Amino acid sequence: MLPYLSHKAFMRSHYGEALFSIPVNLEFGCPNRERDGSGGCSFCPEHGARAAQIADAKSVEEQIEKAISFARRRYKASSFALYIQAYTGTFASLVMQKEAYEKLLSLYPFRALHVGTRPDCLSESTLEYLRELNQKIDVVVELGVQTLHDASLAHMNRGHDAACSLNAIKRLHVKGLKVYAHLIIGLPNENLEMWKQSLKGLVDAGIDGIKFHNLHIIENTDLAREFSQNPFALLSEYEYAEALIELLRLTPSHIPILRLATDTPTHELIAPKWHMAKGQFGEYIAQTMRYRGIKQGDLVESKREESYEIPQKIDLKDGSSTLWSETYHDYYHPKAGAYIQAETLFIEKSDLKARLEKGDVNLLEIGFGMGYTTFKALELAQTLAKNRLHVNTIDQDRMLLQTASAIVPNALHVKMLNALFTCKTYEDDFTRIDFHTIEARYGVTLLSETFDVIFLDPFIESNNASLVTLEFFKNLRKLLKPDGILVASTTLHVSQIGLNLAGFDVQVANDENSDIKGVVATHSTASKSLHVKEPYRDPYGVWSDKMIESEHQKIFTCKGRS
Repeated sequence: MLPYLSHKAFMRSHYGEALFSIPVNLEFGCPNRERDGSGGCSFCPEHGARAAQIADAKSVEEQIEKAISFARRRYKASSFALYIQAYTGTFASLVMQKEAYEKLLSLYPFRALHVGTRPDCLSESTLEYLRELNQKIDVVVELGVQTLHDASLAHMNRGHDAACSLNAIKRLHVKGLKVYAHLIIGLPNENLEMWKQSLKGLVDAGIDGIKFHNLHIIENTDLAREFSQNPFALLSEYEYAEALIELLRLTPSHIPILRLATDTPTHELIAPKWHMAKGQFGEYIAQTMRYRGIKQGDLVESKREESYEIPQKIDLKDGSSTLWSETYHDYYHPKAGAYIQAETLFIEKSDLKARLEKGDVNLLEIGFGMGYTTFKALELAQTLAKNRLHVNTIDQDRMLLQTASAIVPNALHVKMLNALFTCKTYEDDFTRIDFHTIEARYGVTLLSETFDVIFLDPFIESNNASLVTLEFFKNLRKLLKPDGILVASTTLHVSQIGLNLAGFDVQVANDENSDIKGVVATHSTASKSLHVKEPYRDPYGVWSDKMIESEHQKIFTCKGRS
């Protein structure tokens, strides 16, 4: 189940099934454009955001035929909503609107009509006609609000102010019509606080649905010309995801989310050039929210206590307990024990005791999991009671802290986990721990400090290939002090090659008497020659683990044949 209300889920509850949107371009034009097509909003292309699957259709009949055929073939769709999408669906005389809408609705038994339009293009006669039409078929007006900040509206040559948008929503509701608002995230000179303000204004106005769009620079637009002359910051996949998640938490849970991100044909898109596929981005949003234990609307609605089941646990040989991971179909720790792994691999091989006796230690742990390694480091710092240990730890799965606190055997360990779950920070006289619930590849790029010690626990490397790529190792090398040390619980040959090529000297640190295995890496001054076997690669820092593994297999297979 998704942690937000998707429009598909909303339609299933409302219609008994999901309706697939059939986009149509009526060529009504736009009141904000000249007759020759020039002008208009700075972000809007000449074709007014026409859907790609109907781009070459000669008539509205052909548009509908093509779109329905596409939906049936690709999505097995059986029920449809007509969507007057491109340009402004109400920028025509009432007579023309009636003729066009009634002709379209006669072509197929659509179950709903969505009309895309502008806040300043809703005459009283149009509103009354839509009200009448709403008695026969569900009518939803998709309103291009974009932002509720007048400075931004003026900058993009929108042609109306925020008050116009809010008034349009009110007038539509008076007629009993549903309103879905479109909101652009990432406009020049706007920030997260401003996006929150726009969202709050729309929620307070009672919108019935929302489409989030991350700003795209599309070729042959005024915004593209502005961008070429004076480039401004655009949101990466991870930056936009963090902003979007925050906005979803501020959106009441009854409001359906129609869209998470903009979808522009690659050949038209100038920037930002994302390398995360549309489907992968949606999965990333959902997974991240689940890992953090958050949902749509949880910042504006009273929280309900939810029970959770503790996964199957097992007591290990050294007295520690571990959990079964449904995601990876394995236990989180080796059979020898979580304490033993923490002490004999991470603590011992990093010379953490000697480092703490000498001075303060800055430690980065990636893959916090149930927190055994950091707990043992905390115990060591308290026992020595000499210098301070500062741990920055990164893990996406915040909810594992809560689960782990119910089964770990040590009271101090439980106290640490509870503090990190509720406050993201634990601190005592000799230790400070900061927990970052974030995707590791993105998280390490946000760190500005360097570290004496780095612990890396990729768990099952083949399922967490993103944590053992050449590019990730290069980023870790930048964060490691010249005399620092990296200890990783990975013995994959491909990981050793990646570390070598990233500029590390690598030593295997396997315990012959147990299933505890790993490597120790330090800065190398010697240049590395290319190996026959390729490392895992993740050139943009966004590839899925499956894609990293798949691309590696392709390269390896091709080299094997040559």
